[in-house]
Amino acid sequence: MAALPQSQPHLTELRWREHGERVLEFQREVYERNFPGFHVGPAFLVDYERQLRSALRNTYEGLWVIEEGSRAQAFVWAAIITTLVDEKLGYIKNVYVTPERRHLGWGAVLTRHAEDWMRRLGVFKSALDVTVENETAVSLYARCGYHVQRYRMEKDLQAPCPQPEEEEL
Repeated sequence: MAALPQSQPHLTELRWREHGERVLEFQREVYERNFPGFHVGPAFLVDYERQLRSALRNTYEGLWVIEEGSRAQAFVWAAIITTLVDEKLGYIKNVYVTPERRHLGWGAVLTRHAEDWMRRLGVFKSALDVTVENETAVSLYARCGYHVQRYRMEKDLQAPCPQPEEEEL
């Protein structure tokens, strides 16, 4: 985003003293909406704060907000990670835009900014996780060029497992 007067929305690095509490507030909607039945409690927020503060000191993690006035209205957290199959992989950990600022292109701005940061660090591939039910985010990421590479399936281990048929043994 081009340099704009401070009253206009602008993208900036996350500054904990100015943005930390607001970014923590965002997580209630992120996690409770995307993980039905999950409740964001005090222990979660303490741990999330610890992770954010650690990320701010890590050159392989980037955190940015879009400010309007002096108030954060959107947030992205990106990282450079190593996996068993990728020596350097960009990973978008979290994107959030406040409900009143959605559908203005801010999610795409944040995603592109994170990807540009990854490229500057020599990364050529980016990944992210998104819940299937979050159709707005799925649509955003598809417009940004992301596609399904693999499926992550989950099972409630308290649910009974069907008995295998004889020919499956």
